[in-house]
Amino acid sequence: MPKRIEWDQAKLAQIAENIASAGEDPAEFIDTKLSVSERKYGALPESWRKGFEPARTVRTGKPKFRLTLNEGVI
Repeated sequence: MPKRIEWDQAKLAQIAENIASAGEDPAEFIDTKLSVSERKYGALPESWRKGFEPARTVRTGKPKFRLTLNEGVI
């Protein structure tokens, strides 16, 4: 089975702080990803949304399929 690893974000943030306070660069060990949720993006005023548009790319997601049985169909 493939591994699916999840990291506690609050604990990683504390570890990054500890690394930085020791004079090291936490980016050597920890990846940071910036993102904006679609809900928050949709709630932005139109003038702000225009500023975010150059950084936003919309791609199609994975297709979802649902199989159902037609009971009683002859």
